[in-house]
Amino acid sequence: MAYGKFLNPFKRFLPLVSCLLLVLPILFAPASGQAQLITYKDVVHATLEASPLMDIKEEDVRIAHSSYRYALAALYPELRMVGRLERYGDLSDTSQGLQSVGSEVIGGSQSEWRSQVYLTGQYNLSSWYRKRYEALSQRELRDAASFSCLAEGKRLVKDITELYGRLSVGKIRLHYSEQVISALEKLLALRTKAMQGGEASREEVIKAVSDLESARRERAGILKDYEEHLERLRIHTGQSFTVNDEVDIPVPGNTVMTSGELENRIGNSPEIMARRKELEAVRIRNKGAAYNFLPDISFYGRYDYYGRDQSRAGRAISDITETGYNAGVMISQPLFDGGARKWERVRSRQEVRKQEATLRAAIAERQHETRTALIGSRELAKALEHYKELVRQYEELRIISIKAAELGQRSQEEILLMEQNFLRIEEEMKITETSLAIYQKHLAIETDYNNFMKDFYGNRSCQY
Repeated sequence: MAYGKFLNPFKRFLPLVSCLLLVLPILFAPASGQAQLITYKDVVHATLEASPLMDIKEEDVRIAHSSYRYALAALYPELRMVGRLERYGDLSDTSQGLQSVGSEVIGGSQSEWRSQVYLTGQYNLSSWYRKRYEALSQRELRDAASFSCLAEGKRLVKDITELYGRLSVGKIRLHYSEQVISALEKLLALRTKAMQGGEASREEVIKAVSDLESARRERAGILKDYEEHLERLRIHTGQSFTVNDEVDIPVPGNTVMTSGELENRIGNSPEIMARRKELEAVRIRNKGAAYNFLPDISFYGRYDYYGRDQSRAGRAISDITETGYNAGVMISQPLFDGGARKWERVRSRQEVRKQEATLRAAIAERQHETRTALIGSRELAKALEHYKELVRQYEELRIISIKAAELGQRSQEEILLMEQNFLRIEEEMKITETSLAIYQKHLAIETDYNNFMKDFYGNRSCQY
């Protein structure tokens, strides 16, 4: 009873304690919607991992390797063992009851069990000047499939790099649009207060309202484009992103290369290497077509075993004995084939010329891509220097204006107007800087894709 009296003063705190026990876990639980950092490295890695097109290309490489191994198998001898167990019954009234294997008589019963086993072997000597070139051609096509897989990865990386650049620019524009709107809101408040005091006209207030609404409308358009870029990024990577997520803005490097150095590197690009391997494949096939006029030569051999019994199948198997063998050389030379071998050789020559033109087109395309990226990066580098100089000058003017405002020589309104101009110029400088970094990445992807991927993300397999 005394114990119950002791607890009575604390009963009124029980509801409060219960509420705290329910609320505290919610307050201190980690937020599920926390903003994450979107990085270029993670985006590229996720895109390559999520792309079904890359899976298709990798399977093409494995299929091409299987085709090469299949063609290579023709260079090896063929060995085969055949066994047969059967019940034989002679229903002819005129039969003399003689059975034979080949030209050798082995039995005379009209009804019996027979077992037969024979080993055969054949080796086509002509495969070394005919099938060998087919196997070598398949090997080059396998390597071409591997480079085509890398080319697909390169295309994806270029697309995601372009998208990441737009995303970064959108993030910069959103950041500065918020600051511009904040400055315009302060300007509107100053003019509204000044109008109430008779120091500003209603026209100035209306103009401030118009500028603020225009900035808000501009920000809405920027936000719309930014959300569309996020959706495209979600489709590429299979991951979810929000507007509140931070973006790791790329920064340009200091690497400067001449057009000659860059064009010398494009020879190792996956697209050109794939075309070269395809050209080598048709050249090898064309060389092999020249040997189609030679005869087919093959060595062959056969070894026979035979067993029989009139009533028991098991004894026909256990009593199996050697019956003979044969071995020899077979030579086959078509005398007339309707011109099939001739036109096959003509077709292979035409394929070589076509593939040579395809290689030239691939080189020209890569040169165009490289020159365009190089020109763009040079012009952006020049523009960036001009923007940096303008920002430096505006920064000096802003410092002077702030000091003048402290001395009463400048109004707060003039400071806000200058702040808007400074934000616009700084925004363009940041956008130019980001665009230059994206151009530099494009140059690195175009001229040294393998090392680019190795240094940043590791090589995609594309192996057999």
